[in-house]
Amino acid sequence: MATLNPGHHLAFGIARPEPPKPIMTASQFPKFSDGDLIVYTARGGGYQLHANVFRRSSPLFSKLLADEKGAALAPKAKKEGVTVRYRLDLVGVESGNAKLVPRAVDQMGRSSAPSSLPDSDNGRVPSDVYRHYDNLFRAFYNEALELDAQNLATALHDCMGLLEVAEKHRCVSAIQESVDIVLLRQGQVLFKSISQNPAAWANFACRVKSPTIFKESLIHLVGKWKMGEDEGGLLHPDIAKVCERKHKEFQLLKEGIELRILGHYSVSVQKKDSKDPNENPGRMQYANDIYPWMALAVFRHWFAQNVAQKNNYEASDGGYAFYYMMSKGGQAYLDRDQCLRFHLYCPMSQKGKTVFENHMSAYKAEIQTFVEPLMINRTQLEPKEAETLAHLLCLEVEAADYPWNHQTASDAAVADDMEMEDAE
Repeated sequence: MATLNPGHHLAFGIARPEPPKPIMTASQFPKFSDGDLIVYTARGGGYQLHANVFRRSSPLFSKLLADEKGAALAPKAKKEGVTVRYRLDLVGVESGNAKLVPRAVDQMGRSSAPSSLPDSDNGRVPSDVYRHYDNLFRAFYNEALELDAQNLATALHDCMGLLEVAEKHRCVSAIQESVDIVLLRQGQVLFKSISQNPAAWANFACRVKSPTIFKESLIHLVGKWKMGEDEGGLLHPDIAKVCERKHKEFQLLKEGIELRILGHYSVSVQKKDSKDPNENPGRMQYANDIYPWMALAVFRHWFAQNVAQKNNYEASDGGYAFYYMMSKGGQAYLDRDQCLRFHLYCPMSQKGKTVFENHMSAYKAEIQTFVEPLMINRTQLEPKEAETLAHLLCLEVEAADYPWNHQTASDAAVADDMEMEDAE
């Protein structure tokens, strides 16, 4: 009896389809089969990545991994599917000066350079260093970063470590968005921290080029500038210059508002809307307005006293308490008790006092519109939290205020050259 070919169907003698072969992917992090760059971070662990990805991510890698610096692979190596032309080793980890340095690769894609890499599991090397570099490489490939976002402290620790690695290799832009996202997810915890320590956060934001965090920090810095926010010289000089300029602009804005307040006449005393423009109001018309004129005089007296005592924009709080009272109106200032003291000099009937107070309230309501712009909260703090702060939060921040937008090409070139010398 003939033996049936197990490779055919019994009924029709049709060849069975072969089982599908496993698909070899060339796009899987951290080892790509077509990668031309080997990166060793420790014995027993490595990455096979792409030099062109590194070059796009950093001007430093653009020079370290230039095409002419890669190995010229032999035909035999190419025939065997060898693609590796570059090698980078992570050195200086144990000394606290970790960096990636190039190693020579021969025509067969091999490197004879002796390995001085530590064993990643010997317990002597900080695991954080490997994680920071791993996250950096992930950022190059738009992979999800493994940052500990359990709370603000752990998130900031990981972000700072990653930032230091990125700065060393001139590729901060590659991590900027990821760092922004992980920190902004902390929400009000982050914004409260910024309000309490804006100088440190401004420095961090400038390093990582985070518009959101820098804007938040700058609003608090300028709002508290006269409180000696940078007495310790903590701010980077470029940020301090921005603060000085914005503070001067802010002071001019407040001074202008105060001048408009002093020059304001209440609607009840103005006569410019007369039906006949050629007819001048008579004495009796002005005499009938004695109460609103008295309210105007008392307000200006109060205002002038506060200016003389430097409670206005020259105050240590930038005039916050002064403007806050005027923004509230009502009984927030020049209340009934203060008006009673005025009546000691200018006594009047109970009805007269009521009329006077009504005109005073109306005038204070008009003044509110002048200071409303100063009470705007342009931070991301919740309103209740913002009200607990004793400084103004209305500063407008634009992209032109970001220090990193003013770095010159020559500055960047000098930094690149210094990094190249260090790497070599």
